[in-house]
Amino acid sequence: MDIVAICRPKYKDRPQIAKIIQKNRSGYSIHWMTGSYSGPWAVAKKRDGRKKVPWVDNIKESDIIYKKISLTSGQKLTNKVAQTLRALYASRDGTKS
Repeated sequence: MDIVAICRPKYKDRPQIAKIIQKNRSGYSIHWMTGSYSGPWAVAKKRDGRKKVPWVDNIKESDIIYKKISLTSGQKLTNKVAQTLRALYASRDGTKS
């Protein structure tokens, strides 16, 4: 499925990216991803007892600020996408404060 950027003001120091699993009535079911503007991205894991499981969450359509992100073969953001995300997060941050 698609990879999207999500606006969560609580975590504005790094991009919030997730892979959409499926669309549901209230929005989307997603797998959170972990990474940075310049580093590789992977599915985020959280502990469930002793094992680690993918971090699944539900979001509203309005939380998505950028759709159809494509990663490079090294699972990194392209320069163009990284610049776009920085600009989007900066503009969001300016309107919220």
